[in-house]
Order: sequence, then C-alpha cells, then structure tokens
Amino acid sequence: MRILFLFFIFPFFLSAQPVFNVKDFGATGQKSDLATAAIQSAIDAAAAAGGGQVYLPPGDYLSGTLILKSNITFWVEAGATLFASHQEEAYSPDHRDLFGNPILLYAKGANHLSLRGKGVIDGQAIREYRELEKVDRFIERETEIAREAGVEMKMYYKVKPITGLLFFTGCKDVTLEDLSFVESTFWTVHIERSQRIYIRGLYVYSDLEKGVNADGIDITACQDVVISDCIVITGDDAICLKSKYKDGPVENVTVSNCVLSSSSTALKIGTETSGDFRHIVFSNCVVRNSNRGLSIVVRDGATVSDVLFSDITIECNRRHFNWWGDGDPIWVVMLKRYERSPVGKIENVRFQNILATGVGTSRIESRVGRGIKGISLTDVSIHMLPEDAPDKRATNAFEALHVDDINIQNMRISWASDSTEAQWKHALYLDEVHGFELDGFAGRQGLLTQDEPVIQLHQVQDALISEVEGTAGASTLIHVSGAESADIRIGRSNRREKGKKLFSKGAEVGKKQVLFVK
Repeated sequence: MRILFLFFIFPFFLSAQPVFNVKDFGATGQKSDLATAAIQSAIDAAAAAGGGQVYLPPGDYLSGTLILKSNITFWVEAGATLFASHQEEAYSPDHRDLFGNPILLYAKGANHLSLRGKGVIDGQAIREYRELEKVDRFIERETEIAREAGVEMKMYYKVKPITGLLFFTGCKDVTLEDLSFVESTFWTVHIERSQRIYIRGLYVYSDLEKGVNADGIDITACQDVVISDCIVITGDDAICLKSKYKDGPVENVTVSNCVLSSSSTALKIGTETSGDFRHIVFSNCVVRNSNRGLSIVVRDGATVSDVLFSDITIECNRRHFNWWGDGDPIWVVMLKRYERSPVGKIENVRFQNILATGVGTSRIESRVGRGIKGISLTDVSIHMLPEDAPDKRATNAFEALHVDDINIQNMRISWASDSTEAQWKHALYLDEVHGFELDGFAGRQGLLTQDEPVIQLHQVQDALISEVEGTAGASTLIHVSGAESADIRIGRSNRREKGKKLFSKGAEVGKKQVLFVK
C-alpha cells in the first residue's frame, strides 16, 4: 500500500491530507472489473489514518455498496465515472435506505465527510413500460379522468436492483460539491437525520419520461442545510424536504440559485410530514418544464411554518397521467394519509415575486379541518396556457379553499387567447375562506366568450378587496355567493371596462353582507 502526499500536485485539495488513490488498492479503471473491494480498501485505509482523500482518477469504476466514513474526502476526478452495479449481490444487505433499497454510497454517523470533483456517479437505471399494475390512490381522480379520455393505461416501472446513489444518515458537517449524479433507479441524493449539510454545484439527472421515483435531492429530518447552484433534471421531485419522524424536524434550510426541471414537483415540502418544518427559504431559482412548480403537502400531522418562496420563475407542462401534478405552478394542501392520521397545520407561508406560466389550477386548499392560515402572495403573476393532453383538468387559474387569513397583493392572471380550454372559468376562486385581503389585482375570466366573473367568492367572510382591474375582455369583476358570506368590503378604487359590472351577488346574499368602502 502506498500513501501518496500529493497535495502539491492536486491544488484542489483543501488540506494537506494524505491521498489514497484507488488504483493503488487494485482498482483498474476498467468498467468490466468490479472495483468495490479496492475502493472500500482505500476508504478504510484513509479512515484508519485519521482521515484522507480517497481519489478516483479518470477511468470507469463499477461498484456495489461503498461505506464512507468520518474525515474522508471522496474525490471523483473529471473523466472518472463510478457506475452502480446491476447485480443485486454487489450491495450490502446491512446498508440500505429507509425502504430497504440497495445504496451505492452509504454513510452512517460520519462527521466531516465530503464528496467532491467533476466526475460522474452513474446509477445505470433500467425501466420497463408496461400495463398499469395498480392505481395510486393519491391520484385516483386524475387516473380516472385519463382513463375516460382514452389515455393508454401504461407507465414506466423500475427494474431491480432498485438502487439509490447516495444515502447518508446521522451525519454532521457533510459537503457535496460539483459532482454529477445521473440515472439513479430510486432517490438520487438522500440525506436524513443529519446536521450542517452543504450541497453546491451538483448536476443531477434522470429521464423525465421514465424516471419514476428518481428524486433529485431529498432532505429528511435534517437541520442547518444549504443547497445552492445546482442543476437538477429529474423524473420525480427535484428538491424535496421530508420528515418521517415526529422527533426530527426539518429546520433552517435554504435552497437558492438552482435550475430545476421535474416530472413531479420542482421545489417541495412533503409528503412525508410526521415532524415539523420551520424556517425554510427557497429563492432565486428557475423552474423549467416541470409538472408542478412549488408545493407543500402535509399528510402526516406536521406543522409547516415560516416558509418563504421568493424570486422564482416557473414554467409548467403536463406529464403523463401517472405523475403527481397538473402542470400547476403552486399547490399547498392539507390532508390525511390514512383515516387515523393526525391533522397538521400550515402557517406563515409567503410567495413573493413569482413569475409563472402553467396549464393547471394553482391551489391553496385544506381537505381536512382548517389548519391553513397566514398565507401571503405578493407580486405573483400567472399566465395560463391550454393543456397539451387529452385528459383535461384545469378550471380556474388560482383557488383558495377552506383557508384562513390569506393576503394577496399585486397579483396578475392572464390567459392564452389564441388557444383555450372549454373548462376555463375564474381567475380567482375562493370557497370557505375566512379572512381575505386583496390589494392590487389585474386579470379576466378564462374565456372571453363566457360571462363568468373574474373573481368568485363563495362562503367568504371578513374580506377586503381593493385595486382590482379587469383587463381587456373582463366580465363582472366580483361575484359573491353563499348565504354564509359576510363582512365583505369592496373598495371603490376597482376598475373595469365601461359597460361591465363591478359586482354581482347571488340571491341568498343580503345587502348588509357586502359593503362598498372608500
């Protein structure tokens, strides 16, 4: 065994640690030769020395499970590719992810662990396109719409081994930087129950059509996490925060300066939500060609609070029916995973400076209880395009359902006019909302040929509406319905085309339930 002190040759090394070149431990750099034992020997030698840099020079390395340890820098050089083996027996049965899946890069309880370099980690995922085996109950309605529309009831399925590329648990001071992670069969980069995580400059890719469950970056029950400057293109969620443990919150997380494409959701909290989420910022990101833009999905009783989405551009397109998402820019939802599941809360969430194009209805909705409150949207623009799919789903541009205290300032809703959808209706639709403030809005109804109101309020209480402008072709600006609607104040600063109505109401709504104020 040779331990080479080559830090003067490799200026990228951050300290004068010894370098453990895997070729000195028997790795050939030929993909036909299984390199697991050689690479693991280099890792073990570095750990035994108190730490070091395990170096993969240019070449192709086929491997099963590699167990990383404290004080290690695992460096994959430009021109080097670490391939995940297709042989199930290459993976350790004792080092699996939370679902029992095999893992290529595994660490448990490791501290001061880094993965760096310009090389590639390749999962070599294989999928098969075949008949739908069962209906995902989370998207039962969407599946039935697709079936009725004549969509082929097939989807891609993973082929074993169902390997994840990286799973770290119980670690501290972890850095992932500059590497490419491609074609993982299952979740690509997954870190759980860990602290002080720094992820910078990764390129993560899985096939947008075939890559079911191939999430990009998943953070579960971690604290003090910084993710930045990544490009993530994935067949499932791109960057997702989760909590599977009641005693393990997700807190103090920033995600910034990333470019994302996803066949599910680009930036997401949930759906695993047993522990709480708090103090989370998503900012300065570009979302392109995604099935859903931004979402919070609480199913397991957690409280999600103090979350900011800011300075994000979003482009949404519909995917095949089996993906979660409707081509919708924003979705916040409260529901229960099972009948016995507890009901959670979503509080103090802000969307600020969002520029979105979508084909699906954006929603803030509680399907159980009234646990959503304190939602604000400031400087949000949504442009609606027709759905490029036979199974139509979109109706309104933006909805708020069973929500308390929602504040909207400076929102603009626009619709394509050269190609439209027959189901398009309102720009804003509110139902069972208590506490609503709208200050600054421009838009019209979905179809110029219909007389749907621009803003529909049903069973809304305690509302203040001002500075609403009907754009060209807008019909009635505001319609109020529902006998329980009350204390709705409409400012006289609202503007509409000459000859168009500012306000209308259902016969069940009394005169004193709606007031016009200066």
